[in-house]
Amino acid sequence: MKRSLHITIILLAIMFLVPNLLHGQEDVSYEPVHYHDTTWYDKGFDLYIGAGAFFANKQNALYYNGSSQNECNLDYIFGNQYWYEEIQRQVNNLYPHVSITDEISYREEDLDWNPRYKIKTMLNLGARYKFGRNWGLSLSYSFCRLTTSTQLLLTYSSVTGNMIEAPVMEIHGKEDRSMIDLSVSYLISQLHPIAKPFVEVGAQFNFAKAKLMEAVMGEKSWTLLDPYMGQNYVPGAQMNTYDIIYGGPGYGVSFAAGLKIVVSKSVSIDPTFYGCMASYGIKPLQDRAFNFNYGVVVRLVMNDFFFGRRR
Repeated sequence: MKRSLHITIILLAIMFLVPNLLHGQEDVSYEPVHYHDTTWYDKGFDLYIGAGAFFANKQNALYYNGSSQNECNLDYIFGNQYWYEEIQRQVNNLYPHVSITDEISYREEDLDWNPRYKIKTMLNLGARYKFGRNWGLSLSYSFCRLTTSTQLLLTYSSVTGNMIEAPVMEIHGKEDRSMIDLSVSYLISQLHPIAKPFVEVGAQFNFAKAKLMEAVMGEKSWTLLDPYMGQNYVPGAQMNTYDIIYGGPGYGVSFAAGLKIVVSKSVSIDPTFYGCMASYGIKPLQDRAFNFNYGVVVRLVMNDFFFGRRR
């Protein structure tokens, strides 16, 4: 009886231990055939918003140097009798050694032939549809407001011939630039679950508009953008003004490269380098050539799971 009880206990112990031992062996020896990254959803839509610095090519800034080779230039104000007399008075107020009757003019060689845009903030909005773990199609919109400033020395004819202190005139320009990019994107998702490099290549459609172009001396300014549509300015006259668009559409190619830093399954932060080779509606010296522009942007990316999808 006692032996039977011992045998029964041993059999029960074996029945309990063997399955657990077998299961333990399976856990140790099991190796998944394919690794699947679950830190970021492979398919669906990504929506992103970003901001950064935009570095515009200086070639287009030549549009704002006042040259007669540009459609908007200093001849517009120097050729108007009433504005020219204002310039003479302003020069005389700022530089008393210049007589109000002296002839004021400028020379093309005294213009700034190496102007630059100031570094400005670029805003970026976009959406990407992901076909799978790697490939996607994205549509993005970027906007930046560019500014530039130049100086030139005016010349004058004086009876004495002395030019100890030459009058200085400034030219300020302001430009709005919008860019739409349709791109194919490739995400290298297999290298690391958190840091994922990506590239984008596509076509760009853009629109550039000169918002401001003015000559400034002291507290007086004169616009170089013709608001009277060719009519000669006469002070005190009832003249209509028009919002004439100086600029227009352009096109080019764009590309981007960056690193997707995954914060969660639905949110990532993407530091991105953006570049484009494009022609713009702002054409300095009537030049239609392509030039290179670039920017550095940080995007906040949310996929459509963030907005309510469940898996």
